[in-house]
Amino acid sequence: MKHLHILVVDDKKVIGDFFNLTMGYYGHHITVVHDLPEAMEAVKNHQFDIAFMDMVMPDNDGVEVLKKIRAVSPGLPVVMMSGYSLDEKRKQARSLGAVECLKKPFEVDDIRRVVKDTIGQEI
Repeated sequence: MKHLHILVVDDKKVIGDFFNLTMGYYGHHITVVHDLPEAMEAVKNHQFDIAFMDMVMPDNDGVEVLKKIRAVSPGLPVVMMSGYSLDEKRKQARSLGAVECLKKPFEVDDIRRVVKDTIGQEI
């Protein structure tokens, strides 16, 4: 099994911890960033297999972050995450190529399913 490089963009530490504990346990490399500048730096300097990004962050709208990431890394599969019901934002994210919109809270099995459906790898 190939170890994945996963980017997590979320302002809440608990989400990064969740990915580190669950996906890191399987040997995957997790990069957690908390805002747009960190996300852009990570995408410019590293090759990721998939990214999970919060739709609502204090300083930046997730859809706007997705637009900027698309400009730098157009082929990166991006999964949006939100604890809010944001149908319009979800439509915008999908129109920009987001592969999925996960509703928080989610389970490890949700992440496994998305990764398998998106990049064809079991984790």
